[in-house]
Amino acid sequence: MKKIIILNWILKIFIAILILAIPVDQCLRYNMSNEALTLLYKGSVFGNYSPYIMLLRIAVVIIAVFNIQKGLQAFIKNGYFNLKSSVRLKRSGYLLLTISILGIVISLVGMRQSTERDLLSDIIMYLLLIAIGVGLLAFSDVIKKGNIIESENNLTI
Repeated sequence: MKKIIILNWILKIFIAILILAIPVDQCLRYNMSNEALTLLYKGSVFGNYSPYIMLLRIAVVIIAVFNIQKGLQAFIKNGYFNLKSSVRLKRSGYLLLTISILGIVISLVGMRQSTERDLLSDIIMYLLLIAIGVGLLAFSDVIKKGNIIESENNLTI
């Protein structure tokens, strides 16, 4: 249980850092001139809307990590097999799958602007994120089935 508590705190710190990074990024972008912004996002798939798309993607990642953290917190409060953890982990698994599939599509659409090495590393990172999302979905099913078995066991006794 100590490891879950430590992981819970690490995720809380990670969420705080991500939330603090958003205004810092906005302040840095605000201080840039219009010409610099135009040059920065000229080759991007979404053009001048790229910062907003990135902000949306970061928000989805924050929501996914927040759901993982809340699932771990439910482990701590309610034990290992509970439906709250299952629902939270399933939700975060679907969010991670969505963001990674969209990331692969965006990388493939913007293939001309990036080098082969960058494209390959992006796709590998998104495939890893897909694996984590599928792992969370599988883990959610294990928790759900464990909850069913535990409740049947309690009824038997």
